[in-house]
Order: sequence, then structure tokens, then C-alpha cells
Amino acid sequence: MIRIILLILFFPFFSKSVELNLICTNTVKKNHTIDVKDMFVNINSDTKRVELGGLDFYAKEMKLSETNISWIAENVELYPDSNGIVTGIIGRFSGTLVVEFFRYEDNSRNSLNFKCKKFKFKDRIF
Repeated sequence: MIRIILLILFFPFFSKSVELNLICTNTVKKNHTIDVKDMFVNINSDTKRVELGGLDFYAKEMKLSETNISWIAENVELYPDSNGIVTGIIGRFSGTLVVEFFRYEDNSRNSLNFKCKKFKFKDRIF
């Protein structure tokens, strides 16, 4: 009986849930068509909510491993008149985030690469 009570009390410490608040910087300098330089990324594995800058959605599937966090979300409103699929993977050790957008309307794909770190307000430049 005591084991059950201890398990209930300490279950939040043993769960594999993750809540990340990151600041990510675009690492591809040769792509001049994308104007995303920095963005805040929030990931909550309990609710499967992902926020990429101003784009907010719930993942259909989210996988957590020791080295990566990945997700796929379908029917995400990418633009007011355009929906699509958003996939992403972030390396837990490298901090590299790769996000891919697929638009249903024209079957186009765009990929963005970022270098991320935990967000601390004191890290801002100005």
C-alpha cells in the first residue's frame, strides 16, 4: 500500500513529459527568401502543443526519445487561405531544429533549420 502512495506522489517526477521554452536562430545564411531570423519555440509533450513563433498547433503525433523530440501535425493553417502539414525534429544535445512545411494547395515543401537554446530573458541582446 505504501508503494502505491509513493508512486502516486512521485509519478510527475518519473513521467517522460517535456515542456520546453526555446529561442531559435535561423542557421541557413544562403536562403534569402525566408525572413525568419529568430523565433520562440514552445513544446509541451503532455498536450502535444507546439508554438513556432506565431504559428500555434497541436501535433497529431509526438515522439520523445533520449536524443530527439519529433512531431507531425496535419491540417495546420499555414496562411489564411492555405492549410498543410508541419513536421519537426529537434536534437536534444545539438539543439538543432529542422521544421518542414507542406502546403496542400500547391504541394510545395519548405524547410527551415534553426539552432536552439533554452530561453532566458537575460540573454536578449537589447
